[in-house]
Amino acid sequence: MLNNHYYTLNKACPCKIEEYSVEQAVVIFEMMPNIAAFVDEMEKHRVIGKRIWYDEKEYTIYITKIFACDSGGGCSENDSLIGRRCHCHYYNRSKEYYPKYYCKCAAEFYRPMFAPLFGENILIEPIKTVLSGDEQCTFAVRLDRRENKE
Repeated sequence: MLNNHYYTLNKACPCKIEEYSVEQAVVIFEMMPNIAAFVDEMEKHRVIGKRIWYDEKEYTIYITKIFACDSGGGCSENDSLIGRRCHCHYYNRSKEYYPKYYCKCAAEFYRPMFAPLFGENILIEPIKTVLSGDEQCTFAVRLDRRENKE
């Protein structure tokens, strides 16, 4: 399946983050004195994900996704954990597990929100994924210390 893997072929995610969420993040970012306050405000207003938090030591923002069946779309007819929780229409019909790399595409879904705020050198990667056997999906937005306020 790696030969057909969307991110491997295109280096982008076919899904688009809502423009309203991106705009809301920019407004919050401009009002906050630092990254920790920004992330706390994002969590408070539920701008993105089921949960968002910041690890100052790792200089990383973590996002746990809302399950597909809880987000109003993306829930497949597959009644497995993957089918109920995975948003990706390429894989949410599967009952087999795949390496976390297959969720790199889902990680890149967050780039339009965070790259304008923290620079293009951010690394966004899957940490835990339902597709690889975890209970939920968590992604890390690893910030570049050289380009950020703190």
